Amino acid sequence: MILKTKVVAVDLFRQALGAERPNDETEAEGRLQDVAINTDNENNDSERHETTDSVLQYPRSQTPLDDVGIPLSHGVGVPGDDENIDKRIEREQEAVISTPDDHPDKPKQLSNLGNSLHTRFQRFGNLDDANSAIVQHQAAVNLTPDGHPDKPALLNNLGNSLLTRFERLGNLDDIHNAIAKHQAAVNLTLDDHPDKHHWLNNLGNSLLTRFECLGNLDDIHNATVRYQEAVNLTPDDHPEKPGRLGNLGSSLLTRFRRLGNLDDANNAIVRHQEAVNLTPDGHPDKPRRLANLGSSLLTRFERFGNLDDMSNAVMRHQAAAKLTPDDHPDKPSRLDSLGSSLRMRFERLGNLDDIHDAIAQHQAAVKLTPEGHPDKPCSLDYLGTCLLIRFEHLGNLDDIRNAIARHQEAVKFTPDGHPEKPSRLNSFGNSLLTQFEHLGNPDDLEKAIVQFQVAVDLTPDGHPDKPTPLNNLGNSLLIRFEHLGNLDDMDNAIAQYQQAASLTPDEHPDKPSLLNNLGSSACTRFERLGNLDDMDNAIAWLQAAVKLTPDSHPDKPSRFANLGTSLFTRFERLGNLDDIHNAIVQHQLAVKLTPDGHPDKPGWLNNLGNSLLTRFKRLGNLDDINNATARYQEAVNLTPDGHPLKSSRLTNLGNSLLTRFKRLGNLGDMNNAIVRHQAAVNLIPDGHPDKPSWLNNLGNSLLTQFEQLGNLDDINNAIRRYQAAVNLTSDGHPDKPRWLNNLGHTLLTRFKRLGHPHDAEA
Repeated sequence: MILKTKVVAVDLFRQALGAERPNDETEAEGRLQDVAINTDNENNDSERHETTDSVLQYPRSQTPLDDVGIPLSHGVGVPGDDENIDKRIEREQEAVISTPDDHPDKPKQLSNLGNSLHTRFQRFGNLDDANSAIVQHQAAVNLTPDGHPDKPALLNNLGNSLLTRFERLGNLDDIHNAIAKHQAAVNLTLDDHPDKHHWLNNLGNSLLTRFECLGNLDDIHNATVRYQEAVNLTPDDHPEKPGRLGNLGSSLLTRFRRLGNLDDANNAIVRHQEAVNLTPDGHPDKPRRLANLGSSLLTRFERFGNLDDMSNAVMRHQAAAKLTPDDHPDKPSRLDSLGSSLRMRFERLGNLDDIHDAIAQHQAAVKLTPEGHPDKPCSLDYLGTCLLIRFEHLGNLDDIRNAIARHQEAVKFTPDGHPEKPSRLNSFGNSLLTQFEHLGNPDDLEKAIVQFQVAVDLTPDGHPDKPTPLNNLGNSLLIRFEHLGNLDDMDNAIAQYQQAASLTPDEHPDKPSLLNNLGSSACTRFERLGNLDDMDNAIAWLQAAVKLTPDSHPDKPSRFANLGTSLFTRFERLGNLDDIHNAIVQHQLAVKLTPDGHPDKPGWLNNLGNSLLTRFKRLGNLDDINNATARYQEAVNLTPDGHPLKSSRLTNLGNSLLTRFKRLGNLGDMNNAIVRHQAAVNLIPDGHPDKPSWLNNLGNSLLTQFEQLGNLDDINNAIRRYQAAVNLTSDGHPDKPRWLNNLGHTLLTRFKRLGHPHDAEA
């Protein structure tokens, strides 16, 4: 008699969609240090425009923060007064027009007009102001001879305006020119000059921005050096010292995200903590510095999984949001950062209050951000991602529909050429792919593949974010292969995964996830085509993923589980006992590292049961069958009613009990096996592809009980179950002969017992 054990390899690809999610941003301090050069020869004052710092992989729109305002040498208005900035610009334009080009004050007037236009652009987003600001600053530089003491300040202001326009439009010429101007300002200024640290800071800003766009490691290294020099040159009692420390922390954190050096993460947190400590309560910069500290703690948590970092990050973001007034232009950014930290805590601990609260924060951020604001797409993207996550946990279709709508809006409102366009397309693709997996509409899958492909095409080679859309394109192609069976999709998926992994250094925190997906896809191709090279490569990649994942990382158990599944698969093909022994070890580690109550725990227990049962069948050690049965029972107990895998776990428990009965003869095992198989059949709907298998297994257990006890009801019921399995299986299906064989064997058994001719004829 043939007994079919259905081995359920749970969550082999559970990491497949985890490589792209939005994150909170670190806000850079003093991102633009504009100098207003006053015509009455007062000391130079500074205008500081601080913009958010894009987080690696999950970029945030660059937004002006903490506009300190231009000194008004003629006493017109106050910073933030929209009517007065317009009047100021009119006065400055009149001054420029009425002053001859050869007048010594002309460059100063041009620069101050440029600063005012720059400020108005940052408030209202009119590109004419940005373009005009650059024209004024360029004219001021052109009219100022080399060697003039104002030349560095004028070059600095021109660099700032070019940087701001780049952040809006993404034209690479602007960022290259901004760096050139900032570098020239630094070169022309002696180390003991009081403005040197300003120019170094702004040079660091422009280098960091170019790194975020192009990914050249020289830029992030040089940015960090410039920020460190700026810190060193800034006196401890200088009001800009906390800002300099904050920018250095942001640069170190960005470098950590790219290269994974723990010293960078730790030093970033120290710098941000120093910035917070130096900022008195009530200071307008306090919320931003708390948010930056929260972001650095959150980043370290992502890599190493220390819950203290997570808790402290949430507290810092909560404090930052609370201290920021509702009408402050940074309030949406604070809310988004808090929402992202709550989302990450939910993903680690599973408290639904956190994901509900995260969605509320992002919704508030969207509501507070006016239409047309360059940060609106970012808040929409964050909101869409949290809605997607809640849908994956609760299954409310309104959440997935709203997630798709928000991601689609984020893509729509992000201009072509914007450096964050690929990230928004990637998020949109993820939500479409998730909807396909739940509802099965092939249009969603095709649209998802298009979004991922465009995201790949728009991301330059060498960009640090390139692996993310490559990985997700691989995911979508693999899923299409699983549904349509086109081998080209499988081959292309593996090619995308390989490229993503090859572009990512071993120190990068995403490398294990990319290797995990690459190994899992190679394992799938092996199962389809049987090429042992694929299986050997899969195991090597999955072993590397395990090795590169810190023990405290929340994904470590899934990495162990996937490695165990691949070793189990190779054992089934080649029979090498080392593989089954190692598979059991990996599955045991996955179980051990996963706390009770975690939604993955039942899957890991089920897979451990599969491996133990398989080894028992090979070696006959009773400890293995007892442990397998215990693990299956735990998996069933931990799987809630209504879970789609409940029936398969009941089936595996039934098979294990039946196997143990055949070895030891305990009738309790046989009775329990029938109960479990019947429960599995009852839970699975007609039309489900596994229904025939569960019916067949129920038939097996009933037939076994008949052979033991001789009750005719059992053999009659077994025949009915086998017949139902045959009827539900289409001709040509590879399992159909097996079900027919079992049905025929049972009919023959009944004929031998009762002698009914129709049993023999059947």
